[in-house]
Amino acid sequence: MAAGEVVIACASYEAREWGVQAGMSVGNALAVCPQLRVVPLRDDAYAEASAHLFGMFGRFAGRVEAGSMEEAFLDTRATSWASIDHLATTVQRAIWHEIGLPVTVGAGRTKLMAKLASRSAKPRGLRVIRPAEERYLRPALRIDELWGVGEVTRERLRQHNIRTVGDIALVHPEVLRDIAGTLMARRLGDIAAGTDDASVRAARPRKSFSVQRVVPRGSAVDVAGLTDELAGRLRDAELTCTAVAVLILYAGKLEHHGRARLREPTDHAAALAAAVAPLVEAATARRIERVGITVTGLQPAGAAVQLTLDTGF
Repeated sequence: MAAGEVVIACASYEAREWGVQAGMSVGNALAVCPQLRVVPLRDDAYAEASAHLFGMFGRFAGRVEAGSMEEAFLDTRATSWASIDHLATTVQRAIWHEIGLPVTVGAGRTKLMAKLASRSAKPRGLRVIRPAEERYLRPALRIDELWGVGEVTRERLRQHNIRTVGDIALVHPEVLRDIAGTLMARRLGDIAAGTDDASVRAARPRKSFSVQRVVPRGSAVDVAGLTDELAGRLRDAELTCTAVAVLILYAGKLEHHGRARLREPTDHAAALAAAVAPLVEAATARRIERVGITVTGLQPAGAAVQLTLDTGF
């Protein structure tokens, strides 16, 4: 893909049926779907809708774990199985009426079951997998239906004729560990036993903010634009940062890394740009294709800071 080429960030379900996928260039997408309607990104609108969405999630569950800006697990253990359909319908309708977003809802005993229920009900559907259904559904699940199991692991399992969750249950744990590695073997064993993760974990404090940009051929890195965006995100979150890191990708996939600590916590674009500019300048011997900037050491904007005494001598 050529540097600076515009790509599809997200495709509707209707567009996906024509073969349009995220990451596909707009030109290729229009080739497979001539009637495709391409609209520009609206980051502010998405962030606002996401904040409203998660605010609504909090009304219906004591604990919410974000999966992305529009997806989450809700802890509904206080709701009986007899009432879960009603709760799911209530959540779905409330979001539609208040935000205007059509959502898919899946419910299950564990995160895996809830995820499978949601996937099978897309788009705009609702499905509940109850424990009685789970007992016969779980062993029949194909490995490629399992959330979080990558292609490399799936291929290794296929090579040992392990194709379903029921097959996993027949494999000795040590053999499974040799095939898939310790952590994945443990997870697969839990899935086969029905003891996989059901804990909904509240969001952890934010640790970093990042931005990335493709650098068109013949153009300089837009340090001011990148740091201005980061500063805005820091201010929106009422945070400051104490360190900055730069990742630069050259043609041919070569990488350059640079890091700097700031003299004091900041959310100002000028201070970030002053730290980033020398790191970028040190990497301009080759043509830069992509640049990424990450700020870390986040803390509340109102936090006390250690003052620096500079006598001027």
